[in-house]
Amino acid sequence: MTGRIVVGIDGSEQSGYALDWAVARARLGGEQLELVNSYTLIPTVDFFGFHGLPSSQSTVQLIEFSEHVLDAAAAHVRELAPDLTCTQTSTMGHPAGALAAASEGADAVVVGRRGLGSAASALLGSVSNRLTIEAKCPLVVVGEGERPLTGPIVVGVDESEFGTNALRYAITEAAVRKTSVRAVAAMDSLLPRSFPQLDPELLARMRAGAKAEAAEAITRTLDEVQGMDTASVSVSPVVVEGRAAEAILKHADDAQLIVVGTHGKGLVHRVLLGSVSREILNDADRPVAIVDLPDADTPPVTAERL
Repeated sequence: MTGRIVVGIDGSEQSGYALDWAVARARLGGEQLELVNSYTLIPTVDFFGFHGLPSSQSTVQLIEFSEHVLDAAAAHVRELAPDLTCTQTSTMGHPAGALAAASEGADAVVVGRRGLGSAASALLGSVSNRLTIEAKCPLVVVGEGERPLTGPIVVGVDESEFGTNALRYAITEAAVRKTSVRAVAAMDSLLPRSFPQLDPELLARMRAGAKAEAAEAITRTLDEVQGMDTASVSVSPVVVEGRAAEAILKHADDAQLIVVGTHGKGLVHRVLLGSVSREILNDADRPVAIVDLPDADTPPVTAERL
């Protein structure tokens, strides 16, 4: 851990939820917070004969708004945790770009699911989607649902490097939070529907084999993270028949955090694809951490990534 958590602030209730979560997390691990707000200047307009140019006063107002929002957020941090170190960054540009830049070297970047939706400053769903690709550290998305501080950390695993890194992050977080990890591997339940004419005994053997492979995937992934200080963290493997996103959400009712990779390996019917992380982001009622590979190992972004 490098000791810094970046929080996207735009003055919306959703960014307030993200801030409260980040404060609680920083109090556990001793990290400092960096509060980031971005503002976008209205560009010069030449549109079918209409000419417009923002006045200097409008620029000043945007900057003042940004600074005031950050001041209010910092005051809230002082109320919750007077001893917590907190810095403020106000910058021009798109929120996703500003947060991606600030995420360099950070432990996590935390945002709300939605934002103000105004032209001046917005942390919209598109921001979290962009950050799943552009963030240089784990991304935590916090909504208006439950934000529990107890319960296990649930992580989706497969045999990909993304799943391994997600498990590594989950174990690290569990050590800080003094809790356990529930590692979920899913095998797709399409087999019975795809082959209804198969002999029941043969079908049962095929499903048992698929379940065993999924269990082995968890075991091999745990082997990959050996060497971490995991003595204090209990990891419980869970193999579920069904779609990955549904399986993870089903076993996260008591979780304080859900962790998934941005992408998965092409294991037939048992993968954590980018679509899984998106579905979990949309449907989860608790904070979700999206974990990519370390920068040095991250492959180029392609359409297949998300």
